Amino acid sequence: MRRSTIIGAVLAGGLALAGCTPSEEPSDQPPAPGTPPPATAQQHTGQGHATTGEHTATDREFAQQLLANRQQVVKLAELAGTSAQSAEVKTLAAEFKQAVQPQVDQLTAFLNSAAGQQSGSSPEDEAGDSADAGLQTDQQLQQISKLSGAQFDQQWKQAMLSLQQGAGKLARTEQEEGSAQQMRKLAEELVAEEQQTATKLNAL
Repeated sequence: MRRSTIIGAVLAGGLALAGCTPSEEPSDQPPAPGTPPPATAQQHTGQGHATTGEHTATDREFAQQLLANRQQVVKLAELAGTSAQSAEVKTLAAEFKQAVQPQVDQLTAFLNSAAGQQSGSSPEDEAGDSADAGLQTDQQLQQISKLSGAQFDQQWKQAMLSLQQGAGKLARTEQEEGSAQQMRKLAEELVAEEQQTATKLNAL
């Protein structure tokens, strides 16, 4: 009896000590108050910035589509310099090109920056719909480039109106959903200029 009692006591003591020894294996139990969270919890906490990634994707999509839009404006402005019949069209085209080129440079710089390259969505989600940007198809641009005189002036005007309206639509979406200060400021400028630009084009 005495021997069994001693053995039982030793085993019980060993189990008690084992229970008090910190385990190196991951535990499902919550940490004691005041102790730092485990690495896995810290990783999950870091993932809480997904919203920022989504907003960055919105800014990037805005920049991508607006860049395509502004590049077409520049291309059409250059075509007007050689194909337009109206002096007013040529003057307005030169004005547009001068105003839009800095925007092209700004958008390109943003897309090449770290902020512009981050994304919370897949590439196919970022592509967006070109119709939202008012873009002309390659075929439409080719047809306009073959025109001259009054025909060119009319088609040029319609294409530019589509592009300007598309830029305004993109800008308003950016104002509602975007987060990058630089892109939101550009969107604000585009919205402010939209009506003035449309008035100039409709006056042709």
